[in-house]
Amino acid sequence: MPTYKSSELKQAGVYYVTPGVYKMEVASATDKTSQNGNAMIKLVCKIQLPDGSAGPEVWDHLVFTPKAAWKIDQFLASIGRATIPGEDIDVDAIDLIGAVGVALIGEEPGQTNPEHKFNTIERWIFGDEREGFLGGKSKPVAKKPVVTQTDEDGDEIPF
Repeated sequence: MPTYKSSELKQAGVYYVTPGVYKMEVASATDKTSQNGNAMIKLVCKIQLPDGSAGPEVWDHLVFTPKAAWKIDQFLASIGRATIPGEDIDVDAIDLIGAVGVALIGEEPGQTNPEHKFNTIERWIFGDEREGFLGGKSKPVAKKPVVTQTDEDGDEIPF
């Protein structure tokens, strides 16, 4: 006969939200490798409900290929990280934990029970659309401040 240690009974939390735009917090970010062997970060994001309480978790994958760069750009812009087109950007999974962005949440049917719906991240919201959702309270900022030095001619040199 199998044996286990019983635990406290817990009420079921919120596992599904109506599709729409929600504030998201990155609960975890893990370096992985995609099925095709590309560098990837698996995000587990917690939906923040309109009343400020925690909603369900949803997953997203940032795959580091030229074809998927647009998605990484949108995600970084959504969490307030400035990017410069054409610039190489280092993304550390650990630095993403706790970041807050905005995403359009959709749904998909369960594989074994199509009536059971799961939330998905359809796209990350950024720019004016993000600011409108957040009430214009935040502005994108660079991850690290730009450090400058003045050369002998008095010109500032960023590095």
